[in-house]
Amino acid sequence: MKTARAPRGFTLIELLTVVAVLGILAAIIIPTVSRARDSTNRATTKAQFNQWAAAMELYRQEYGFYPDIAVEGKIDAERFAAELTGRTLVGGNSVRGSSAWGNRQGLSFYVLASSDLDETGTALVDAFGNRDIAVRVDSNRDGRIDAADSGSWSAVAGAERAGLLPTALPEAIPATGVRAGVVFYSAGRGREESDLVLSWR
Repeated sequence: MKTARAPRGFTLIELLTVVAVLGILAAIIIPTVSRARDSTNRATTKAQFNQWAAAMELYRQEYGFYPDIAVEGKIDAERFAAELTGRTLVGGNSVRGSSAWGNRQGLSFYVLASSDLDETGTALVDAFGNRDIAVRVDSNRDGRIDAADSGSWSAVAGAERAGLLPTALPEAIPATGVRAGVVFYSAGRGREESDLVLSWR
């Protein structure tokens, strides 16, 4: 009569081999996923900035000047909403704007999406979640943003570092200035200047 054999389990060597293979796969996949997420966030942020710039250009065509949406070079959510959407943000809700702002007719040049706002609905954010977003405009209307325009390049803060400036990147701002009417930028991942998301590049 044959006796039944007990089922054979994994040996320690086999188990360690499986763990090692899983570790190698994780080491390959995790950075790839992180880079893909960063790339997606950069593309989303640039698209968002381009939409904002287009809204600013529509405003300029209507009123003859760019809207005042910034305080010391950084976007102010209340001003942005009042000038470009014709409404103001009150406790996360959008209400009809007042004529105290430059958008006297209360025209809508842009519609705020939920992805434009933080979880409270009171601050503008990029796809990385940065609230510190800078803007510059061609104030003298010569077709480029340079030292002749009012304002300066403001430093922006990211998740890991503050004081990031596009002027620290030699290739970011040509000697002849940036050929644009409006530019936006933020810190992106916020680790170093190369993480900056620039609407013009």
